[in-house]
Amino acid sequence: MRSPRRTRTATPANGEASRCEERQAWTAERIRALGPSTDLATAAAILGMSRSAAYKLARRDVFPTPLYRVGARYRVPTAPILAMLHLPHPTDPGFDERAADGGGDPP
Repeated sequence: MRSPRRTRTATPANGEASRCEERQAWTAERIRALGPSTDLATAAAILGMSRSAAYKLARRDVFPTPLYRVGARYRVPTAPILAMLHLPHPTDPGFDERAADGGGDPP
């Protein structure tokens, strides 16, 4: 009779540990630091979807934010991502950086 298989739990290598660090929460500050646009995989990570799902939606032209095709690549503007997440953009009138980051005095 065969013995049951055992699964090993591998310890993360240095490269895998750095990937785990990259999976930090997306804050408004980190999204703004991306610049005026980002790639489709990063936009997908911000919106909480997989890379493959994002490309499928982009091919069907139903990605939740506007995107542009530049050659063989997709670019996604960051302003619509911020708007979709209800995060004000610094160029919006009445933008208060302390209020946007959750800082400021409590009422």
